[in-house]
Amino acid sequence: MKLRLSIILLLLAMALTACNFSLSEDITPPPNYVSPTPMPTLGALYPSAAPDPQNGALIYAQNCAACHGDKGLGDGPQSMQLPVTVPGIGLADVAQSASPAQWYKVVSEGNLDRFMPPFIGALSDQERWDVVAYVMTLHTTPNQIAQGKSLFDANCAGCAGKFSDLQQMAKLSEADLVGIIRNGSGNIPAFGKNFTNAQAYDVAAYIRTLTFVVAAQPTATEVAAPVSTTTPVPAGGTQEAGAATAETPSAANQTPGTPAAAASAAATVAGTGSVSGTIQMAGGGSVPANLSVTLHGYDHGQSATGTTGPQEVLTLDGTSATDGTFSFDHVAMPASRIFMVEVSYGGIKYQSTFGTVTAGTTNLTLTPVKLYDSTTDFNTLTFNQIHFYTDFSTQGTVQVLEIYAFTNSTDKAVIISTDGSTIPFIKLPDGAQNTGYQADQSQNSAQFVAADQGVAAIPNSKPYSIIAFFNLPYDNKVEIKQPFVINAASAVLLIPDGMKVSGPQLTNLGVQSIQNVNYQELQASNMNAGDTLDFTVSGQPPSTASAGAAATTTTDTTTQGLLVGAGALGVVLIAVGGFLFIRDRRRVDEDEGEEEPDFESSDEVLDAIIALDDLHRAGKIADEAYNQRRNELKELLKGMMQ
Repeated sequence: MKLRLSIILLLLAMALTACNFSLSEDITPPPNYVSPTPMPTLGALYPSAAPDPQNGALIYAQNCAACHGDKGLGDGPQSMQLPVTVPGIGLADVAQSASPAQWYKVVSEGNLDRFMPPFIGALSDQERWDVVAYVMTLHTTPNQIAQGKSLFDANCAGCAGKFSDLQQMAKLSEADLVGIIRNGSGNIPAFGKNFTNAQAYDVAAYIRTLTFVVAAQPTATEVAAPVSTTTPVPAGGTQEAGAATAETPSAANQTPGTPAAAASAAATVAGTGSVSGTIQMAGGGSVPANLSVTLHGYDHGQSATGTTGPQEVLTLDGTSATDGTFSFDHVAMPASRIFMVEVSYGGIKYQSTFGTVTAGTTNLTLTPVKLYDSTTDFNTLTFNQIHFYTDFSTQGTVQVLEIYAFTNSTDKAVIISTDGSTIPFIKLPDGAQNTGYQADQSQNSAQFVAADQGVAAIPNSKPYSIIAFFNLPYDNKVEIKQPFVINAASAVLLIPDGMKVSGPQLTNLGVQSIQNVNYQELQASNMNAGDTLDFTVSGQPPSTASAGAAATTTTDTTTQGLLVGAGALGVVLIAVGGFLFIRDRRRVDEDEGEEEPDFESSDEVLDAIIALDDLHRAGKIADEAYNQRRNELKELLKGMMQ
C-alpha cells in the first residue's frame, strides 16, 4: 500500500483493542463506541536494569528479522517488498555511530516514513532495551569481543566499574567510546592512544557488553558433555522419539506412570532431564487418550547456513496418557534452551507457552495446553467494530483499508477455512482491486492458531483482528457498497476532511486529527448479516490532506493473497522466529500485471546493485540471497531501460 496507508495501518493495528480515536469534547459518543487508549509516553532513555541480549535475540527474530534480516543487513524477506531501503543496522559503520538511546527511541516510536512500526505498545520497556542490546552485537564477532577484552584488561585494569552506569552508557555510541579510550574522560585515563582503529573499536564493543546481563555459565556436568540417551541432532535437524540408543530406551512415547516409564526415569543421566506437562479440555471435560504431542527445542546460535537466531535443534514426537499428561524423558537440557509442545486436536494445533531451561534444571514443567471442541460455523462470531480508512491522494484511485475486530465469546474454537485468497466472513465491495488480507500480529490482538484447513480463533476475551485492503477506481465520486456477512456492532469511517460524504446509515462524529491530517469520522451502528453499508464520497481532499506523510508518486505493488493462512502463521516458529506482522505477502498472479518497481530511476537501481555487490564481496550476504536479489534488480533495470 502507499506510505500513508501503511502508516495508518500500523497505527490502527497496534491500538486495535481500544480502537477508536478520541472524540471532540462536545460530542456524545453513540452506543457501542469504544474510547481510545492513548499511546504510552516514552520514558527515560536508559534502561532500569541491565539489558539481556539473549532475550533480545528472540524478540529480534520474532519482530525485526523479517525486514532487517537475520544479521541486520536489511535483507529480510519483507525488505524486497518495501518501497524503501531497509538500513543495514548490522553493518559496523552504521552501528558504531549509534547510541543505545537513539535506537531505543526508534524501536519505541518507530520510523513510519520508512515503514518501521512503533513497538512502544507491543513490547515492554525492558524488552525494547533487550532487543537494542542484541542489535548492537550484530556487527561484532566473539573473536572481536575477546580481542577487545584482552586489550582492555591489559591497559585499563580495574576500569570495568567506570563503564557500568546504565544512564551514561545509553548515551554513548561506540564512536564516543573510542574517543574516551583514546583521549580519556573524567576519571577514565586515555589508555588506548596507541591502539589501531580496529583495536579501539574492538575494545569499545567489549565495553558495551559490560552493561549487559551476564550470560549464565555452564555447569560442570554441562562442560563435561555427558553422553545423552538420545541420538544427537545437528542444529536445524529433528530427532524422533524412538531414536534413543539401545542402552536406554526413550520415554517420549511411554505412558507416564507405567513400570517402563518409571525405570527409564530412574536412569538419570547428567546433563539431561524431563520435559512434562498436562493437556486440559476447556469446560473440564475428559481429555481424549493418545493425542499427538510434539516437543520442540530451540537454542540461540548460528545454523550451518549462517542464519543467526533461535534454531530448532530438537523435535520429539509422543502421545499423551489417559489422564492427559505427557513426559519426554532423557532430553538434553543445556542452560537457556527453550522448549514448547504442540498438540493436535480437532484439526487445530495448540501450543504451550515457552519454557526456558536454567542452569542445573533437570525437570521442566510446561504450562497446561487447553483444548477446545471446534466448529466451522463462523456465524457465532460478531464484529465488535470495523474501521474504514480511505486515501484519495492517488489520482484516479481510492485506497481503502479495513480493520475488522471480532471476539469469539463462545466455548468452541472457530475454524476459519480458506482457499488462500478469501476469508469466508469478510466480503469486499464490488469492484475492489488489488485486494489482500493480513492478520494483526501485535500483542494488542488475540492470535490465531493454525488449523489443517486454515486458521482458528479460540475463545478469547481479547478481540481478534484482520486487516483487509483494496483499491477502487475514483473519478471525483465513488459509491461504496460494503456488504456484511456477519453482524457488526459498529462501523467507523475515516474520510479526509473537506470531502463530501453521504449515506442514510451514517452519523457524523466530528473531525479527528491523525498524524496532522484531519478526517471526518462517521459511524454506522448495529449492522446485521446480509445488510449493506451504502455511502457516497465525492470531491477532492484539500492539499492539507497529504500533510503528515512523505510524498510518493508510486502506487501499490499489485499484491493479492490471504496472509492468515496456516503456512503463514507457522505454528511453532511464529513465536521464536516469526514476524511482527505476517510478512510473506504473495506475489501477484502473472495475469494481474508486473510488480511495481521499488525505485524511481535506473540510476537508483544501479546504485542498489553496486551496494549489493559490495556487501556480497565483504561476505555480508549469503550467495543464495545475493543471487536472488541481484537477478530481481537486473530484471527491474531491464524493464526500466526499455
